[in-house]
Amino acid sequence: MHSESLSNPLPPMMSDAEYRKLVDDVITPENRFHAHAQDGANCFLTGAGGTGKSTEVRAFIAECPRRVSVTAPTGVAALNVGGMTIHRFCGMMLGPAAGQSNEDYFSQLQRDPRPSVKAGFNRVRRCEVLILDEVSMMSGRHFDFVEFLFRRLRGRDVPFGGCQVIVTGDFLQLPPVRKSEAEPYDWAFQSPAWAAAEFRTFVLDKVRRQDEPGFVRALADFRVGRVYGDTARILQSRVRSNPPATMTRLFTHNVQVDKWNHFQLSELPGDETVLHAEQTGSEQQREYLTKNLLTPATLQLKRGALVMFTVNKNEPGRNEPLFVNGQIGTVLDVGTSSVLVQAKTGAEIRVERFTWRLDPQDEDSASFSQFPLRLAWAMTIHKAQGLTLDAAYLDIRAAREPGQAYVAVSRVRSLAGLNFKEWFKGVHVSPEAIEFYQETQ
Repeated sequence: MHSESLSNPLPPMMSDAEYRKLVDDVITPENRFHAHAQDGANCFLTGAGGTGKSTEVRAFIAECPRRVSVTAPTGVAALNVGGMTIHRFCGMMLGPAAGQSNEDYFSQLQRDPRPSVKAGFNRVRRCEVLILDEVSMMSGRHFDFVEFLFRRLRGRDVPFGGCQVIVTGDFLQLPPVRKSEAEPYDWAFQSPAWAAAEFRTFVLDKVRRQDEPGFVRALADFRVGRVYGDTARILQSRVRSNPPATMTRLFTHNVQVDKWNHFQLSELPGDETVLHAEQTGSEQQREYLTKNLLTPATLQLKRGALVMFTVNKNEPGRNEPLFVNGQIGTVLDVGTSSVLVQAKTGAEIRVERFTWRLDPQDEDSASFSQFPLRLAWAMTIHKAQGLTLDAAYLDIRAAREPGQAYVAVSRVRSLAGLNFKEWFKGVHVSPEAIEFYQETQ
């Protein structure tokens, strides 16, 4: 008998519960996603708000040896992930009109003399891995055309011309734009291209933004429109008629946001300083950045103004970021080269200009240089997507799009930080999206 057999006896046999926990710890949705994505499979990474979808995508990009192209359906979403819109990436412009065939629109694009179309076609031919973030806001008609365009330009009659595609997002959050309330939402998962891609679906189920079990359960119910029983009691307890003036408010419309921010700024003593963005590039590209960035081109500040950081900033040698996107602070001083902001922790942070570029890989594309701040007394729900807020005052009574109210509620980190202006009559959710998720279980 070998001596090591005596000194290293076999471990005691695991119970079924211990074995299941070991398997769950190792074979997580995150691990399975990375294994399949690195193996070249088409993947759909989904999950509720705050489950870490963006974190997993960034980790995949960092470890992927192939060229990864990051896109999103809207300008705001694209800039949030450091990519470009799928329309600009592909050179597809506005996409096919209603009733127009993919073949006819492709022929129209081939005749289009604009350099942006040719550049987009070249990107499609070179693309190795396409990431489409916030896929819920991509219409099925445009998703179909993207798949068609990849096949035609790459000369391979297989889904997306053989390019690996990774789509991420939550179909129970913001939907694709529609022209009128009379027409149904055109979801990407309803398109023939979605079925042809044969996506492997990975549902992240561990909420990381919130850690209170009761609040997490209430959010899960709210996401699918179940607001009754314990969930209703928990959320109704957060109706507040007079929140602190310094608490960020989320509204459905820009008019409400501008009115509240301007009112709060005017209430502060002292002179107002206006800081203008420094921009380069074509007028069209500058307009795109101005419209879609969370940071305004004209930033009006005073001492005492409540502001939100609009980027993540790290410094060498620091264990923690200097500031993060969505963090709130108060302006202490405004200069021509920097703005001094006091964080809620008491730390004083000197903020300098930050430069965004329309295409991070193209130095000739338009640039936008501004202090990465915005007034934080109010913002729209659409602009808040992707943020995490310590506290917010929500007016979701006018939320008419499916998932819009859930996006607002799920931004808030804790139940104590959640505040409703008034109780709402109902929550809009998409029955088609709920059925889709039921079928993917």
